[in-house]
Amino acid sequence: MTLRELDDRTERTMALRALLAEPFLDRRAPAYALVRRHEREIARELQTTFGYQLQVGSTAARASGPPTAAGHHRPIRVPPASATGRRLPPDEWPALSDRAGLLLLLTLAALERSGAQTAIAELARDVERAAADVDPPVSVDFNRRGERVAFADGLDLLCHWGVLEHASGSHDSYTRREQGDDEALFTIDHRRLALLLEDPAAALAATHLAQLREASGRYAPTPEGENRARFEALTRRLAEDPVLLLGDLGPEEQAYFLGQRARIEEAVAHTTGYVVERRQEGSALICDDRAFTDLPFPTNATVKQVALLLCDRLSTCGPDGELSPEALRDAVGALIREHGEHWGRDTRDVTQVTALADAAIEVLLACDLLRRSAGGTLVPIPLAARFRSPTLRSGGVAR
Repeated sequence: MTLRELDDRTERTMALRALLAEPFLDRRAPAYALVRRHEREIARELQTTFGYQLQVGSTAARASGPPTAAGHHRPIRVPPASATGRRLPPDEWPALSDRAGLLLLLTLAALERSGAQTAIAELARDVERAAADVDPPVSVDFNRRGERVAFADGLDLLCHWGVLEHASGSHDSYTRREQGDDEALFTIDHRRLALLLEDPAAALAATHLAQLREASGRYAPTPEGENRARFEALTRRLAEDPVLLLGDLGPEEQAYFLGQRARIEEAVAHTTGYVVERRQEGSALICDDRAFTDLPFPTNATVKQVALLLCDRLSTCGPDGELSPEALRDAVGALIREHGEHWGRDTRDVTQVTALADAAIEVLLACDLLRRSAGGTLVPIPLAARFRSPTLRSGGVAR
């Protein structure tokens, strides 16, 4: 490889990482120029590795494609309005509620019909009209404050994505029904709005969620098409999920993965520039810089310190071991007795112990270090062994 080819490969890797890390790559980001420079090669690599489509507009670029099965269950996080809140890690941002998600979709429909700018009161009326046009109609009542807050969460998310720009007016007016002198005014980026939906025609034709998830039409009804579908589904899982476990794959998918494992791992490693770690139980993409991480772990946050220390307990259960929530709460109680002075927790306060244990369990579940069985027990995942025996230091926990 020549020096020029090496430089081009480095630039494409930087651009690909930026596209995979965020829903939109803004034109002001340095990597946007790299996407423009290598657009043809990047589009081909995204398509052949993951089945993603590269969409490049004048204000942003976007890599879009179907999410993994686990991705359907990850919450959409809304960046807090305050600068202080934005300094929190993304997994501590508030999650978009189901109601806010519905209002967000109605807002997108309303924005499609809007001009270059819209005021909050006008947009609210357009959302109500969009809700009435749905079959069956959706009842929207912005006289209720909870409805206005859910609406505002969707607007905050669209501002974060750059679909809307808060041009003037008070942020507080988002949640008010009454029009005033400080009414919020938004500028709409219709080009970025158009990039939000991968297939607008399919979205308009869909009558239920299963149709939006249906991907069979993307591939030819041939053995080659089926293998292509399996390849792309597995590369996406390797890149997007914490770990790709053999035990999570069906018989045909597992047989394909084992037969094509080197090819799948090499494709993801080449495209992202990261290392794929292979173990008996499965494979994982290791991102030391956390560029793809929406749930940082471990960190110095107390809950994540507790979750990290619990990994020792999980790694001793064996592959078929199970734990009850009560057993992990007991383990958290023991950790508080040892480290409670640094965490500001007291083992004598049952409420504190339970709350801390439940929060740590949720972190472990989200990181795919723990699963919840149908019977309610907790099943450790082999990935937890990566975090066993953490290094302890005064005042905190470090890996």
